[in-house]
Amino acid sequence: MSISPSDLSAFLEVVRSGSLSRAADALGVTQPSVSKAIRRLEQATGVVLLERGIHGARLTGDGELFHESAKRFDAHRFELERVAGDLRARHAGLLRLGITSAASENPAVQVLADLVRRRPGMRIRLKIGKSDVLDACVEDGELDLALVPAYPGQALRSTRVELGEDRVQVVVRQGHPLLAQEGLELHSLVPFSWVMAPQHSAARRHLLAVFEREGVPVPQVTLEADYTSEAVMGIVAATDLLAMTPSAMVRGWLGRVFPLKIPALELRRSLVLLSRPNARWTPLMSEFRDHLAAAKRPA
Repeated sequence: MSISPSDLSAFLEVVRSGSLSRAADALGVTQPSVSKAIRRLEQATGVVLLERGIHGARLTGDGELFHESAKRFDAHRFELERVAGDLRARHAGLLRLGITSAASENPAVQVLADLVRRRPGMRIRLKIGKSDVLDACVEDGELDLALVPAYPGQALRSTRVELGEDRVQVVVRQGHPLLAQEGLELHSLVPFSWVMAPQHSAARRHLLAVFEREGVPVPQVTLEADYTSEAVMGIVAATDLLAMTPSAMVRGWLGRVFPLKIPALELRRSLVLLSRPNARWTPLMSEFRDHLAAAKRPA
C-alpha cells in the first residue's frame, strides 16, 4: 500500500500539535479527515502510530521511529517543491530563516529588506530563537538557514559559514555605582544582579564559565531574556542591573548605558550562518549569504 504525502502531512501536524482537532484546524480540514489519514498510515505500516486519549494524541514506540523518517521525507519533499518553484520564477521563492534577535541592529534585518525590494515575489518565514534551537531546526530541515552568534568551544551540528566577529561587553546605566570605582574586577560585580539569557543557553553557559574559572560566586539573575532587546536596554538604563550586550547595541545606547572595563568579561563571539550539511543551496539562499557577507565586510 502506497503512502500519501497528504497523509504524512496530517500525521506530522498531529505530532506537532498533540491533538487531532488542533491538527485539523491547522490544516483547514475536518477532524474525521485527519483520523482517516492516520488510519491509512497505520494500515500501510501495520502498526499503531499514535495513542489517542482525552488529553490528545502521542506517539507510540513504533510511531517515534516512523516519525523520524516522516520528518526527513517531508523535508526532502519541501526542498523539491521549493526548487521547482524557484525554477518557475527566479524572483520568487521561500526563505525559511532563523535569527536569535529581532533587534534592528541584526545584520539580517537590512539584508532581508534589500531582498524583498529586489524580489517582490519572494516570501520569508522567520523564526526567532536561541542558537541551539535554531541549529537543531536547520539540521532537521525545518529552516534553510540560521544566523547565530557562536561562542568559543560551542558545538553546532549544522554546517557553518563564518561571517565575522562581534564583541560583547557588560554595561550599566549612567550614574551606576560601579562607574565610580577604579580597578574593577569580577569580584566588584558580586553585589549587583543581572540580566541574562535563559538557563542552558550558550551565552549564559559561556558567561558562567568565566565566573567559575575566576573563582567568583555565580551571579544573581533578576531578569531573563532570550536576547538583548530595546525593552531590556530600557530596563538596564533605569536600574542597577548589569547586562552583557553586543557592541552594535551598545553603540545605539551610549550616553544612557556605559560599558565596564573588565578584561575577563570582554567576550568575542563569531557570527555564523548555519545550513544543513550537504544541503542544496537555492539561488535565494545564496543571495542572502552573499549580501550578508558583503554587509559584514569592513568598509
